[in-house]
Amino acid sequence: MPGKADHALPGPEAVTTGKGGSVFRLGHDRRATYCLTLPLAAVGALASLALRLGSGNAFDEIALPALVVLILGLWVLACTRRASVQFIDRVLLVGAWAFLLGRIGFILFASGVTNRAELIAATAPWLPLLLMAHSWGLGERRALRLSLAALATTGLLTVVYALNGQALPEPDAQASTHTGMLNTLIQMLLAGAVTVMGQRAVLRHMRDQASGSRTWLATRGADQDPLTGLPNRMALEKLLIGLTARRPSGLAVAVLSLDFLERVQHERGEAFTERLTAHVARTLSATVRDQDVVGRLSHTEFALLLRVPDDRAARAACERLRVRVASLPLDGVLPTISVGVTVWAQHLDGQDMLEDAARALRQAQDDGHNRVQLAGKLRTLPTDLDDSDVNDVEEAAAV
Repeated sequence: MPGKADHALPGPEAVTTGKGGSVFRLGHDRRATYCLTLPLAAVGALASLALRLGSGNAFDEIALPALVVLILGLWVLACTRRASVQFIDRVLLVGAWAFLLGRIGFILFASGVTNRAELIAATAPWLPLLLMAHSWGLGERRALRLSLAALATTGLLTVVYALNGQALPEPDAQASTHTGMLNTLIQMLLAGAVTVMGQRAVLRHMRDQASGSRTWLATRGADQDPLTGLPNRMALEKLLIGLTARRPSGLAVAVLSLDFLERVQHERGEAFTERLTAHVARTLSATVRDQDVVGRLSHTEFALLLRVPDDRAARAACERLRVRVASLPLDGVLPTISVGVTVWAQHLDGQDMLEDAARALRQAQDDGHNRVQLAGKLRTLPTDLDDSDVNDVEEAAAV
C-alpha cells in the first residue's frame, strides 16, 4: 500500500527543480496546447484589430497584423514539429513584449492620440499577465531577468512621460488626464512588481516540494517499509539530513506510537496487528498534507516530517492526526496513538530532532497515552475535544 508520499509526488516530467529550469515544462502537452490555443490568440488579435480600425490607432493597425502573422507562424511550427517548444516559448514572449511595450510607448508619446487614458487602461492588465507567463516557458533565472527588464523598461517610459508632462505647460483638462495616466502607470508597475514577487515565492515553494519528492523517490525500494509502503527509518533519516542541511527553519518532527499494540496482538493475533498497523498508516497518509512525509520507524512507531510556522501549528497538526486515527476503528478495535513532536530550535541535526520527539513521546505515554506532547513543554493537548474544538484544530493544522 503506497503512502501519501508516493501517490502525491509529481511525475518525472512534471517539474524540474534547478533554478535554471521551468517548473511547468511539459514538452508534449505544451506543444498540443499551443496547437489548440495559438489559433484562438490569432482570432482574438484579428477581432481587436477589426474593432479598432476606425479609432485612428496607427500602432494597432500595423502591430496587430504583425502579431497575427507571428502567432500563426508559431502555430504552424508547433503543429508540424518544425521547432522546439522552447523556441516557440521564447519567440512568443519576445513578440508579446515587443507589442506591449511598443503599444505603451505609442500611447504615451505619439502625437494625435486622443484617448490615451482609455488605451493605457486597456493595456495595463496585460503587463502582470505577461510577467506570469515567464514561469510557463522559462527557467527561474531567465524569467526573473526578463521580468526585471520588462518592469525597468516600463518604469523608464513612465519616468520620461512624467518629466515630459512637467516640462510642458498644459491646460487643466490635459493636466488632469496626465495625472490620471501617471496613476494608472504607477498602479500597473506595482501590480507587475507584486506579480514577480509572488511568482518567486510560488517557484521557491514548488522547488522545495519537488526537492523533497525527489529525495523520497531516491529512497524507494530498499528503503520502503514492505507492510505499509511508507519510507522506513533509513529513508526518513536520509530525508532529514537533506532537510536540515538545506532549510531547517520551520521543520517539525513528530514520532507517533500505536498505543497498547502488544495487548492487541495478544488478544487478536499477529495477522490482525499487521492489518491494524497498515490501517493506521493509510489513515495517517490520507490525513497529512501533500508536502508532508509520513514514515515507519519501527514495529509500533511512525514519524512525520512537516513544515510549520510555529510550535502551536505543529501541535495542532499532530492533534488532528490523533483525532483522525481515533475516529476510524477496524473490526471493532479503536486504535489510538500517542505523539511526541518537536520543532527545529538549535538542534544539532535531524537525528537530534528525532530523539527529542521520541523523548516527548515517552512523556505522552507516561501521562496516559492517546495524547500529544510538545518537546520541552509540560502541557499536552486534551483528549476530550468536542466537535468545535476539533474544527479549530484542523483549521490550525491546515496552515
